Amino acid sequence: MRLKKHFELFRWTYYFLFWFMGMGVSVVIIELAVGPALQWLFHDIPYQLPTWDRTGRMAMFVVLFSLFAGTVTWFSEKKRTGR
Repeated sequence: MRLKKHFELFRWTYYFLFWFMGMGVSVVIIELAVGPALQWLFHDIPYQLPTWDRTGRMAMFVVLFSLFAGTVTWFSEKKRTGR
């Protein structure tokens, strides 16, 4: 039984890290490149990096969404395979 729990923890960690890295890369690209470029293009606003407050909120969003998405993915895959 202990081996099965260890395997499930490994699989959940895999899904969490997969979502974490994917969301992290996506948010960084959107917030640092695409967002300011679109603001500059449509509103003629000079390029500006996000504030530390906004950066902290983005980081919390990425971590919490990764926990949620990794858990849901793990649970649905576990239900689908019947483990």
